[in-house]
Amino acid sequence: MTRATAALIVLCAYAAALIAMAIWGGRRTHNGNDFFLASRRLSTWLVAFSHVANASPAWLLLALSGAAFVWGLAAVWIWLAVVVGYALNAFYVGPRLRQLSIGQGSLTVVQVLSTDAGDRLQPLIVRSAALILSLALLLEISAVLHAAGSAFAIGFGFDFTSACITAIAAIAIVTLVGGFWSLSFSDIVQVGVLFVVGCIVPMAAIAVSGGVEQLQIGFQALGPEMTDWFAGRKGVVALALVVGISGLGFELTGQPHALARYMAARDESTLRNSRWIALACIAILLALMLVCGWSASVLYAGLERPEQAIPVVLERILSPLVSGFLVALLLGVMVIGMGNRLLILASCLSVDMKRSVSPLSFAWARVVLVFYAVIALCLALYATDSLLNQAMFAFAAVGASFGPLLLVRLTGKRVRPGSTLGAMWAGFVLTVLFHVLPDAPGDFLERVLPFVASLGIALTGGERRHNPDRADRSQETVHDRVAI
Repeated sequence: MTRATAALIVLCAYAAALIAMAIWGGRRTHNGNDFFLASRRLSTWLVAFSHVANASPAWLLLALSGAAFVWGLAAVWIWLAVVVGYALNAFYVGPRLRQLSIGQGSLTVVQVLSTDAGDRLQPLIVRSAALILSLALLLEISAVLHAAGSAFAIGFGFDFTSACITAIAAIAIVTLVGGFWSLSFSDIVQVGVLFVVGCIVPMAAIAVSGGVEQLQIGFQALGPEMTDWFAGRKGVVALALVVGISGLGFELTGQPHALARYMAARDESTLRNSRWIALACIAILLALMLVCGWSASVLYAGLERPEQAIPVVLERILSPLVSGFLVALLLGVMVIGMGNRLLILASCLSVDMKRSVSPLSFAWARVVLVFYAVIALCLALYATDSLLNQAMFAFAAVGASFGPLLLVRLTGKRVRPGSTLGAMWAGFVLTVLFHVLPDAPGDFLERVLPFVASLGIALTGGERRHNPDRADRSQETVHDRVAI
């Protein structure tokens, strides 16, 4: 059996699993509320694993292993930043966001941020949010599709265009049929595959190197920079590295596809239990990715693209058949995770931008989803940038645009409509600006300064509302101005 045959078996298994997920989700999807938020009926395990899969997608975990491959022990700071970001989401953002969305009747994070903006500026805020999400998430989806299609073409001999078309068609069909339900179930598959791969790589590395002690000796022999907590950096440069890495944790607070899982929780008890499961799951999964990267640095030095450390090591230490099977599994979960991004994009035009008096059109939502899937495919076929560069930019841009606003909004303050727009665009534009400039240590310019600037605008433009039923200052009545 060849590698191509192994990959084909994996793809057939994925196809069967996706069909089962689509049928399972389709039986539970009857209207727009089911399609976009599962009518707030997700169970504990679905909330937990789905949040893990969306807040830390497969490509981000592979990037973490690549950071461990290059930085050595200094990559532990990424583990700490992401775990702190998860804790912030679980214990602060999640409970408050769920309560606020239920009180407002909101189905999306954008609706939560724009509901009380007033009739004059609310449409502009919603359009701005839709534009930012469209630009960022389409870049992420196309980057993942392009990377997966290229990997199947180079590693397994498949046709690149056919691989991309098949992948986006499978994602779109599952999302169209089962919506939020099917995608939440597919997230469990993603987490399971990542756990399996994360366990296999270190065990195989230990077996090949002759034991844990030999692996440790090999790691120490790589040089002092690999065993230094700051990757050999000193003073201000070391501080910039740590601060830049911390931006990953804060950007988790602005990812709509991940936060929607908390909004969809069945009840408060479900939310309380799921956050502990998610926190433990991500802590273990991130630790496994770090170990994979450290093991890869011992077995394979001089890799040009560190984010490919796990696939390359799998091919180096395992038989062609087994490595082909596992690499195809990894590529599959990378692609499946993009269905949640498509669903968020579909909600931009079908939920966020609809008039408040208009009913939610289930059919229109599906048309919009297909529209975005076609655009993502076109971008994927002609993408030239690397997966890591393009996807990391999208992650940072969305986090800086929506994270600060959401944090301020959940304190109970109303952010003025003008400040909402300013914070949103400041986060996005500054991320674009620092992205095109040369990288700083830890990319702290791109990952931290846009978030801080957006947070500053949101804080200075916030006001604690005396009358929570009032949507805008223009709607004041004499009773709001005169004490009675």
